Amino acid sequence: MQGRFHLYEGYPIQKITLPMRVFKLMGVQTMIMTNAAGGLNQDFKVGDVMIIKDHINMPGFAGVSPLCGPNEDRFGVRFPCMSDAYDRELRGLALAVGAELGFSDFLKEGVYCVLGGPSFETIAECRMLNRLGADAVGMSTVHEVIVSRHAGMRCFALSLISNKAVMDYDSEERANHEEVLETGRLRAEQLEKLVSTLVGRIEPNNNAC
Repeated sequence: MQGRFHLYEGYPIQKITLPMRVFKLMGVQTMIMTNAAGGLNQDFKVGDVMIIKDHINMPGFAGVSPLCGPNEDRFGVRFPCMSDAYDRELRGLALAVGAELGFSDFLKEGVYCVLGGPSFETIAECRMLNRLGADAVGMSTVHEVIVSRHAGMRCFALSLISNKAVMDYDSEERANHEEVLETGRLRAEQLEKLVSTLVGRIEPNNNAC
């Protein structure tokens, strides 16, 4: 896909995640997703790439889930497990590929938190999310991962840390979309190399549902 739908654009969450089910019906076994995210982890720098190892689904806490409503049994079970949402084998492979390519200095691993957007987070929200264990925050990806895992597809996801979340009331910094776009442009070639090399190393998922 080139881009995606977002909750903040006004689409129903089931429409946002519809492409995942289309991919499943096409025979796709592994989903690779990318996003731009704000860095909550104070050790992260703008331009770092975070391999997502887990997520915090804030809209889900409020009952906003792509799996709400009658279960689609042809795709998966009513109550899918999410403790293994991000494939451990693929995460390890990505770290190994990153080391081979000389990307280890900016390749991290961490927890991604999704919010609804479109407003960027307040300082109090950033502090809370960081204390909850989130390393990065954004407005996408998690909904697609939930539907993909429900359908039995493996998931791997990367967050480009495009800006540092503002955590200090005395700071003059402000989150802005232009910074996000510029960071994406600067890292685009390396991300493309990382993902394309990773794809070439992925073994077919013979245990796919």
